[in-house]
Amino acid sequence: MLGLPAEFTPEFLARLEQLRLKTRREYAGMGKGSHLSPRRGSSLEFSDFRHYSRGDDFRYIDWGLYGRTDKYYIKLFKEEEDLLTYIFLDASASMGFPQRDRKFEAAVATALAVAYVALAAGDRVMVRVLAGKGEPPAPVFVYGRHRIVELARHLSAIRPGGELDFAPALAREMVSIRRAGKVFVISDFLGLLNSVERALGLFTAANMDVSAVQILGATELDGQGLQGDVEVVDAETGERVRVSVGARERQRYRETLMRLAHEIRFFCSRSGLHYALYTTDREFHDFFVHAAASLGLVH
Repeated sequence: MLGLPAEFTPEFLARLEQLRLKTRREYAGMGKGSHLSPRRGSSLEFSDFRHYSRGDDFRYIDWGLYGRTDKYYIKLFKEEEDLLTYIFLDASASMGFPQRDRKFEAAVATALAVAYVALAAGDRVMVRVLAGKGEPPAPVFVYGRHRIVELARHLSAIRPGGELDFAPALAREMVSIRRAGKVFVISDFLGLLNSVERALGLFTAANMDVSAVQILGATELDGQGLQGDVEVVDAETGERVRVSVGARERQRYRETLMRLAHEIRFFCSRSGLHYALYTTDREFHDFFVHAAASLGLVH
């Protein structure tokens, strides 16, 4: 549909229209919107009082407070603005392996679904691609639901490739971010746990509200093809190792992958981050709708 992935049926888009991004903090946006901002404005959300000054609007005088203190006070309200949403998409070589799992395609669909939720609600979205081959979307905010087609076209031209060390890569990205907002990081997170934790911690240190979406392949989790004497190749560095894999080694491999996912989930929970795990044997629509709360989305 309009160049979007096959998952984006009219029915799925209609369900996405019913979702909204939710943040645990208030952020200043770039224009009018539906999210409370730390700035003071004219919404119905009360913020504070201040003494009346000549020229203030009489409509905002709190007459009840005047009756108790015999002094004029003006009621202050919070501004409502749009939300700045950053989506970081891992396009490193490991996202393309194993090929049959289509992990990167699932990651792109997740990024576009999040972007559509934000754009349909009047928020601004910036997609940043980490590693990969091809020309990524420009590092600028887009606005309006029609821009989802443009994002889909750019992301469809990206192919997984290259290495990614999360902590330094995201540290470089942070240099160009001028305003705090909502952050989504979409990756298989198959790297050193310390680097992943430091990378996600960069956003929390910058007062961002973060959601981590981990994408793992079904055959990857099962260890299909790992049997007997095999040569294991690191998808990102090209390093090759000859190993002998039996039933015990294959089970340890599965346990290691699931332990990594568990540790990332635990780190996110402990650090106040949202976390969701998608395995490619699940139906994408079902995952995204049911994981909405875990992703920091609300109906």
